[in-house]
Amino acid sequence: MNNISKIRERLERGALCFGTHCSTTDADFYEMCGLLGYDYIWIDNEHAGMTQPMIKNAIIATNGGGCAAFVRVPDHEMAHIKPVIECGPDGVIFPMVNTAEEAAKCVSICTYPPRGIRGFGPLRAIDYGMKNFDEYVATVDKSFLKIMQCEHAEAVKNLDEILEVPGVDAIICGPMDLSASVGKMGKYFDPEVLELMQAIIDKCKAHHKPFGLSIGVDMKLIKFWLDQGASFLSMGTPQDYFREMSKDVIGQARAIEAQR
Repeated sequence: MNNISKIRERLERGALCFGTHCSTTDADFYEMCGLLGYDYIWIDNEHAGMTQPMIKNAIIATNGGGCAAFVRVPDHEMAHIKPVIECGPDGVIFPMVNTAEEAAKCVSICTYPPRGIRGFGPLRAIDYGMKNFDEYVATVDKSFLKIMQCEHAEAVKNLDEILEVPGVDAIICGPMDLSASVGKMGKYFDPEVLELMQAIIDKCKAHHKPFGLSIGVDMKLIKFWLDQGASFLSMGTPQDYFREMSKDVIGQARAIEAQR
């Protein structure tokens, strides 16, 4: 079973797909994450400014570790999406999708004519030409997930229409930007922010679409989403884990030193 098949199988039986975010140049991190037991890696090019070779190497290393590779692109522009999908990721995450029109544009860029506007040049996505052409064309639409991020109050208002766009596979909430959109950045349990998050969950359930959360290290918020049946949880970065473990190790070492 390949990586995207594993993800789809987990989604079909309602299991959690657990991932982490990474944008480092070091391929070791991506390979190691699969060996650690993550289901997918969120390769983040919205905030990190990764180069195309970095993204390609990250996808290859992630898959090499037995993990699905999701790439968050920086925007909804073809020039930034096309080179990524030619590298054969298992998912593409589109940030700040606020309307059905924006969602339709994102899907169209990922889809060959006549239903979309994707140009042909799949490179790694067609196994460098080793995969049968007809087989590739017949299966390409199911070969990676098109994931829209709901991270603005406007997106919540329009989410029913976004979820009705053919080709939208899942929704992931960005709670920091969502809370910021109503002037309450980081106040996840403010009643207004909670209402927005609950609306995302309820609408995704009504449309039978997988949904999830992208967050740093906030176990209270994570529990809220998991209790509601989230299918995706993207948690932390290498910096988060290094920071948290370093604080713990330094604290323990200093405590031992104090006993000398």
